[in-house]
This record gives sequence, C-alpha cells and structure tokens, in this order.
Amino acid sequence: TAGPLPREFNKEFTFGDLNVRVIDRCNAEYNYFTWPCAEVLAEHVACHVTPGTTVLELGCGTGLPGIVARKCGANVIFSDCHSDPEYWRKVAELNNITDLKFTKIEYCQYESLSPVDLILASDLLYDSKQFDSVLATIAYALNLKPRARCWLSHQVRSSTRSIYHQLLYWGLLARKLSSSTTTGHDINIYEITLDTSRLEINN
Repeated sequence: TAGPLPREFNKEFTFGDLNVRVIDRCNAEYNYFTWPCAEVLAEHVACHVTPGTTVLELGCGTGLPGIVARKCGANVIFSDCHSDPEYWRKVAELNNITDLKFTKIEYCQYESLSPVDLILASDLLYDSKQFDSVLATIAYALNLKPRARCWLSHQVRSSTRSIYHQLLYWGLLARKLSSSTTTGHDINIYEITLDTSRLEINN
C-alpha cells in the first residue's frame, strides 16, 4: 500500500524583474528541497544567461536555477535521477511555462546527455563518494560541444576537502566567479570548462 503523499509548499523568489515559484516537498530524501546553493546560482543565472542559450540543469531538484534561465529566454532541459511528471506539470503551471522539458538522468548515464552551451549544477558536490560520478558526467557533457561551460554552486562545508585532484583526473579547469553569504552560508560559484591544453597534448 502506498504511503501518504508528501506535503508540498510553494516558495517564491524574486531576481530583479523575475518572479519564480518552486515547490518544496517534505520527505526523507530531500530530493525536492530548494537549498541555499540553488538560490545563489539562480541569482547568478538571472544576471548572466542570455536568450537562446541551450542549458542542462543537472541534478536539478526543484529546478530554481533552470526556471530562471528559462524565464531569461534560454532553452532548458531539467534533469535528475528522480522523475515525477505531475510534479513538473505543477511547476510549469506555477511559472507559466508551456514547454518545460525534463529528462531522467543519473550520473555517468552518458547516453542521456546531449550537446548544450551551459550546464547548471547546484550543490552537487556535498558527498565525497559522488565527486567522481558528478565530475565525470560534467566532463562528458562538456565534451559534446566546443566551448561549453558549467556553472557550479558549492557550499563550503569543510576547509580541508578539495576536488583539485578529481578535476585534474577528468581534464577539467575551475575558475571562481563569485562568492556569496546572502543566504547565511558561504557559497562559491565556479565556472568549469575542459582543460583544452591537455586535449591538445593528447591529440
């Protein structure tokens, strides 16, 4: 017998002239919860994404950064390992989006990836056991289109934890774009790209 449906709460965010609504769910997995990193990344997206950009939000959760990108005129694919069409129907309705696209993608499931200009990744590096899977997926997606990039928001939870060696292993470079404490947490946004110098050596 199926258990009771999780309670849902609408949240509203404003970024400049953009009003965005998401739906948080109360469940044990927290897979539909809007974390501070999503809010910080969404604000960056609102300021810097351009119309017509093709975007993949990887591990999107409630999809806040992706919804902002869509409202800025980008063509957005939302993705996560959880698929719930009814949830996304309600999100699209709340935000007056008529063509919301969602694809179920698990880390290292490369056949589900397609070329995009920009990958959005919000707070995906919280579990060290997942670092390689997340970065491998980002690296593969970046390889599908020249000059593609990834904007990744990361909450600083440890002063000793580093992904430097994983970035080297997967042929990636990271450049800090900004830092924020507006949510009460120390959050950085990085731009991740392929290490093209390494590609030239390998070729």
